[in-house]
Amino acid sequence: MKTTAFSVVAVMLIAAGTGPQSAAAAERRSTLDDQQSVAVTIYNDELALIKDVRKVVLDPGVVRLALRDVSARMRPETAALRNVLRPGAFDLLEQNFDFDLLTPGKLLEKYVGQTVRIVKTNPRTGMETVESAQVLAAPQGVGPQMFAAPPGVGPQMFAPGQGVVLKIGGRIETGAPGRIVFDGVPATLRDRPTLVAELNNRQAGMQTVELTYLSGGLSWQADYVAELGADDASLDLNGWVTLTNRSGTAYRNAKLQLMAGEVNRARPDLRPMPDPAAMNRAMIAAQAPAPPMKQESFFEYHLYTLAADLFLEQRVPRYSYETHFGSVLYVFLRGIAPNQPTRGVFRDRPDKKTIVALRKLLS
Repeated sequence: MKTTAFSVVAVMLIAAGTGPQSAAAAERRSTLDDQQSVAVTIYNDELALIKDVRKVVLDPGVVRLALRDVSARMRPETAALRNVLRPGAFDLLEQNFDFDLLTPGKLLEKYVGQTVRIVKTNPRTGMETVESAQVLAAPQGVGPQMFAAPPGVGPQMFAPGQGVVLKIGGRIETGAPGRIVFDGVPATLRDRPTLVAELNNRQAGMQTVELTYLSGGLSWQADYVAELGADDASLDLNGWVTLTNRSGTAYRNAKLQLMAGEVNRARPDLRPMPDPAAMNRAMIAAQAPAPPMKQESFFEYHLYTLAADLFLEQRVPRYSYETHFGSVLYVFLRGIAPNQPTRGVFRDRPDKKTIVALRKLLS
């Protein structure tokens, strides 16, 4: 699998699938040996910010920089590559995240529609015969069990029911009748998760680049052990932090920061599909004249007011908004002046109708 991003001026497009690659651009590989420093900030909900600084040698013109050993759980839409010492030394043209690792199953998937060789071994004579075959279909999601074979049976490519479909000569066969030999490894299959950036480089030679991205697969947990002293007046408190790394790579000598609290992330607006009856009702309603539009203005403090109103309604006996609710204060710190007590302070008490309308809107 590959995720591709294109950068044109200030616009970036993230697309799933295989993006166009420049055949003329030479690929320069960067490994952990090029890494100068790495900083990892781990938040809650298995989210981390990675800052990976490396020294790489780049040729002038269009060049492909393959940054190996990045997180396999990278969110590629958050990846940003820059020159640390000389901003603007290169322009990012294209960005591909190759997270399909080289496995027999993935290799076979990439060869669908192409030709492979089938090697058969005669169990009595040991002689090998070779046939050419076209891969018509490959099993999806086949794990390590694909090479399992019963005792006394030669190597089997796939377990029963998970076979590959091959065209050998004029016949179609399911399951490989022998070993499958491939002519090469596709460029999109990597032995390590790799981010490939196509750059228009203006500074030839050694450069210090920083790759920043968000990643999943990293989490932390704090545990504390308290031991009460013999005098019952002192306490020994020991704290341990457990780090869990499921990101698919290592962070050697990383500068680590742990952040508590929830991270506010934008989430897609996922709405359930209506049932057919609801769709019919909506179509009938759409034929009726639409009521005139009415504009309502809601601000952030209206949401705070609604939350406080709901809370007090559950906690205060015989609660009344007009009686028990005071007002909302907004304090703008930069507008505060010692000689003007009311400057920078906004006070409001929304009327009950506004809060009721907001409750209906949100429900």
